Amino acid sequence: MSMRSFLPLLLAASPHSIEMFTIPMRTIARTKALQRSLSMTASASTSTGTGSSATSGTTVDYGGIPHIGVLVDNKQKALAYYTDILKMKPSPNGVFAGETQIQFLESSTNPDPIDVDPTYNMSAPPPGYIAEGRPVHAGRDRHVAITLHSLEPLKASLEANNVPYTMSYSGRQALFCRDLWGNGWEFGPPVTYAKATRLFPPYLDVDVEAATLETEPIRWGGVAHVGLLVQNTPITRRFYCDVLGMVDETDLRPEALPFPGLFLRCGEQQVHILELPNPDPNSVEQRPGHGRDRRTAYSVKSLVPVVQALEQEGVKYRREVLVTRESVVFCYDPDANELMFVEDGDIQVIQEDMINMAPMVPWTRLW
Repeated sequence: MSMRSFLPLLLAASPHSIEMFTIPMRTIARTKALQRSLSMTASASTSTGTGSSATSGTTVDYGGIPHIGVLVDNKQKALAYYTDILKMKPSPNGVFAGETQIQFLESSTNPDPIDVDPTYNMSAPPPGYIAEGRPVHAGRDRHVAITLHSLEPLKASLEANNVPYTMSYSGRQALFCRDLWGNGWEFGPPVTYAKATRLFPPYLDVDVEAATLETEPIRWGGVAHVGLLVQNTPITRRFYCDVLGMVDETDLRPEALPFPGLFLRCGEQQVHILELPNPDPNSVEQRPGHGRDRRTAYSVKSLVPVVQALEQEGVKYRREVLVTRESVVFCYDPDANELMFVEDGDIQVIQEDMINMAPMVPWTRLW
């Protein structure tokens, strides 16, 4: 499948408002079928829900994960790392890894530890273990999994630049490493991830021609999943599935994994939940705040059911509207992982065959 072309264009911001929210505007030119490039760092009003518990099984039409936001202390330094070492393509506020944008959120007060705890080198720590830093293996940390055509050129680049990495503990074709700011990454060929979900999007199955590799030594596909650290799997499942309407695919999760967790689907991608020690501050009060924190962005056909669910659950959120009339909502999950919902009315919802667990129609792009 051919790669889509991207043309994110940052425009000047102007003040606007929506409903009862008075909000600053941050803009990015929008063209149908172009990747969203959202960089939310301005402050905005906060709305707090105070209603009763949310109804189980909220209906939210997800598209996928259009971008990931990571904390760095210097955008230019981050750009050099991701383009020179990981061979990703630059974008106006980060880089592109195939179909997905990684946005750099510059902060001089990153609350998350960067250094690795060398004693945290086991597959699963004993009960009561308290991490003094990041685990040696980024697969036991918060991370983002991205497909690529082959691990060999990536290994060569990492080794040439003295970047440490580990391979999958389970024997999968997956490599794990971190950037200079402690952000964990997982990389692997499509075969590593195709059977972990029932709706594996074709663009993650990287199509490579020999001529392409002469100018593009690493061919990226896009995000297969994000991995989030949590304290309590049942509480997390209720939030993501019952409140936010994600699909539980945990039956596809390997039984051999030595810690509790979940596989949840949000349109074209997954969220992997890892109940493991978390070295990061995991209360909202300790985080940088909405729009300034590391985040996962989820495209949704409408924000209405998202906002209704958050209000019914009593979850604080912040809503912004762009000059392009796109709306976004920020919130935190129970473990202070930030979520950003991006409204895209053009999303085509996949019709699923729940007997054969497969799309009923030929695959179409969701965002």
